[in-house]
Amino acid sequence: MAATKRIAILFFWTVILTVGSCSGQTVTTGKLYLKDFDFKSIFGYKTGDLNTSYCLLGRGFFRTIHSNDADSLMNCWLTTHPTAIVVKVTSLATPQKSNPSLNIAYCWIIDNSDTLNNYLIKEGCYPGGTMQRPQTWIEMSKEEKALYKNADKPKVKILVDQIAYENFLQQIISAEKYAKENKLGIWSNADH
Repeated sequence: MAATKRIAILFFWTVILTVGSCSGQTVTTGKLYLKDFDFKSIFGYKTGDLNTSYCLLGRGFFRTIHSNDADSLMNCWLTTHPTAIVVKVTSLATPQKSNPSLNIAYCWIIDNSDTLNNYLIKEGCYPGGTMQRPQTWIEMSKEEKALYKNADKPKVKILVDQIAYENFLQQIISAEKYAKENKLGIWSNADH
């Protein structure tokens, strides 16, 4: 348990120290505070910014399984962590003719050494793979690229450094293992 807490604290400070240097964020304007957001389920919107949708899940969120209590557990965490910050992990431009600046951001919500994302996986609300960030065009396989027309290729910007992301993924792997071993949420009826 102590090792897990040390890893969580290390992860938190790694993210905090890298947020200011990430593309698209600065020290003075880069901090996004949870109090400025309205989250409904896995999606959130920042007050005054209707061009960006924030999502707690990175990949596969449209078709993923989830536990029946996912939203209530999320709301409880948000209520008990009012000073949390929102960290944009990636930004995906999804321009529409009616709004050319529309985009979706995969985000982490962090309070001290605790992250909402990790909590949701540890409680068995979602499979851990949903916390992987979207891939850039260069990272996609040939098969994945074939799903897009050349003009429609996704324009994903990565906004956190690789070390912070890898530390986060290690937390998610441990959280999913815990949920499976304790048969929580989506793993309650699973034979794993």
